[in-house]
Amino acid sequence: MTNGENPAHPTTPTVRAELVSDEGRITLSGEVDHGAAPQLDDALDRLLSGGAKRLVVDFARLSFFDSACISALVRAHAAITDRGGTMKLVNVDRFAHRVLQIAGLLPLFEIEQAKR
Repeated sequence: MTNGENPAHPTTPTVRAELVSDEGRITLSGEVDHGAAPQLDDALDRLLSGGAKRLVVDFARLSFFDSACISALVRAHAAITDRGGTMKLVNVDRFAHRVLQIAGLLPLFEIEQAKR
């Protein structure tokens, strides 16, 4: 690749959402920052409105996230737990895990670390 992009981690942010039964799944790709966080909020709102009782957020293709993304995740956690549901972050690499640790959020989420 001549432009330095890693195809496993695109920089253009995408937020993909799907609801299967009562589980909402969000797949984050690229750099989810303050500009893309509204997409995440919208996707989470759609899943909750659709009846999701469990949220799973997949970090596998996420290359960067900032405080706006973290805020959206915290809001989603509050919304789903207020409804008696649960939230899990999956494929969390060691860098993302460290950010969540520094932010004091590890106890808030069920976290499944990425397999090497």
